Amino acid sequence: MGTLRKEPIEIIESEYTGLPFDKNAEIVLEGEIETDPEKFRQEGPLGEYTGYYSGKKSDEWPKPWLDVKRVYTRSDYIFWSTMVGKPITDTHMIQSLNRTATLWTDLETMKIPGIQSVYIPPESTGRFWAIVSVKQMYPGHANQIGTAVISTTTGHYGLKGVIVVDDDISADDWDKVFWALSVRFDPRRDTQIINRGRSTPLDPALPIENREIVSRIIMDACVPYEWKRKPKEIFLDKKTAEVVRKNWDNYGI
Repeated sequence: MGTLRKEPIEIIESEYTGLPFDKNAEIVLEGEIETDPEKFRQEGPLGEYTGYYSGKKSDEWPKPWLDVKRVYTRSDYIFWSTMVGKPITDTHMIQSLNRTATLWTDLETMKIPGIQSVYIPPESTGRFWAIVSVKQMYPGHANQIGTAVISTTTGHYGLKGVIVVDDDISADDWDKVFWALSVRFDPRRDTQIINRGRSTPLDPALPIENREIVSRIIMDACVPYEWKRKPKEIFLDKKTAEVVRKNWDNYGI
């Protein structure tokens, strides 16, 4: 917190444990977490970020719980809450932002060259799909990106699909991503199905009794690097386009 604010935060010492906490926190609950599995408690059903209830009955999935010993609040405190449900809510935006960042960091740490942008869309609940833009440098480069994504600390859990696009397309430009899937992607040549990957128990696309493993798809929507004769892309004449832009307001369109 101090790093984000670029200054130290004020802290006070708790009365119960002696641990420090933020002096300006709205609400602090202090207590002991029950970790004995024999004493876990039931919860739910809980609505999840997938837009579905978690699935398992409360007695099938008992959880640890906090035995509250102290409650601290500010005067006129604010009780923060979050929206949970179908995309897009604040939950999905937060998952998209942080998982996009960690995935990009993972790929850079793996020393894979040419990565231009990375995106885990909030529409995919911020978890299930990833898009990567790459400047291809050698045959198989795009495929390396796809297999790398599902091997990262971010992508190995719950991720179902990876779309790889060329460097002229930003990973978060949905219009151009779908254009690439339409004109640069051949389903038989450019699709790989990975049969077994780690799943999340919250995935409603899987049967409730079998959510440990999920299949994955890698979709290479790049023009193959090794092609000697690549499709020739259309571009507007730069001089004509500039004239049109300068006079656009006069056209009455």
